[in-house]
Amino acid sequence: MIATKLRFAAAAGLLLCASSALSAATFHIPSTPDTVHRGVISPDFKPVLTIKSGDIVKIDTVSHSGLTQDPAAFFATAGIAAKDVLPDAIAIAHMPKPAPIPGFKPPKGFGAPGSGHVLTGPIYIDDAEPGDMLEVRILKVTPRVPYGVNSSGPGGAAPGMIQGKGVQKIIKYDPAKKTVNFADDVHFPMRPFMGIMAVADTKPISSKAPGIYGGNMDFEKLQAGATLYLPVLVKGGLFVTGDSHAGQGDGEVTGNAIEASMAPTLQFIVHKGEGKGMDMPYAEDAQNYYMLGMDPDLSKSLAKTIQETVKFMGKKYGLSPVDAYSMCSAIIDFGIAQVVDLNLTTYSKIPKAYFAKKYPYWKAPAA
Repeated sequence: MIATKLRFAAAAGLLLCASSALSAATFHIPSTPDTVHRGVISPDFKPVLTIKSGDIVKIDTVSHSGLTQDPAAFFATAGIAAKDVLPDAIAIAHMPKPAPIPGFKPPKGFGAPGSGHVLTGPIYIDDAEPGDMLEVRILKVTPRVPYGVNSSGPGGAAPGMIQGKGVQKIIKYDPAKKTVNFADDVHFPMRPFMGIMAVADTKPISSKAPGIYGGNMDFEKLQAGATLYLPVLVKGGLFVTGDSHAGQGDGEVTGNAIEASMAPTLQFIVHKGEGKGMDMPYAEDAQNYYMLGMDPDLSKSLAKTIQETVKFMGKKYGLSPVDAYSMCSAIIDFGIAQVVDLNLTTYSKIPKAYFAKKYPYWKAPAA
């Protein structure tokens, strides 16, 4: 029989309840004006929670879609009752804008403090130091509401194709059936994931562009059961997440996905010294490894992904650079995660079944 006890962590003026089994603990962070910030990832933000390696955290997040006005009025246009709009979304929509951050210059039209992505955190992980690697196991991604938003207009990956003002389409889905009801005669599977999972960089940055720290990768393979690996860049890591999605196609070509509020449950594991050789985040699930590359130029992003793939297969499976590069062309699939977030993200998919050498992988909990 496993003994269970309660412990409490005070952060950002809140008491965060945690239950622990053996050395691991499980926490919950609500999304409130005290635990979120907007548009910025910074090493200077105070942690809302401190945990140990191995601990599990359920993190409430709120989509930024619909927050430029009163959320209840926005979603009412699709027949969604005010009682079905998250109270925390309404509270966050009315947050006062913070003071400017010294040295921070947001991209034009996006990411100024008080606007942009809503990010919950940061979380401080004890014993995480620069040069370490943070393993983030995605145990669950739980929908908080049965609807989301996709915007399409004159921008995106095909600028000018749609003329006139952009349209915000409110899309309903059935979390129990895991089905998106795009239209009366169009239905497809939900694929919930977090568009942003990041550690802090060494200076304040916009949440718009992804990078070595993770961030706005919009990589839809990071669903429940997957693992993200991030290099730790500052003490404690200072992990944040947000920009949650109910589904997205590779490319995210309109500039956004089905933007929808989710609550991921994540486990954090620190690997000492293993982040020193990392130039990019990478990921895996039970079937595949995924190497990532990023650059404002799509061709250069792909080249970086190929380089990361060759380096990984050499380290993991002992392939020579020549054989690894040959394998990239012969059998490895490459794809586009997103082409709309300033730093464009491409990826490779490396099936584990191709290799005789096998590595154990954690088992995801039942949905």
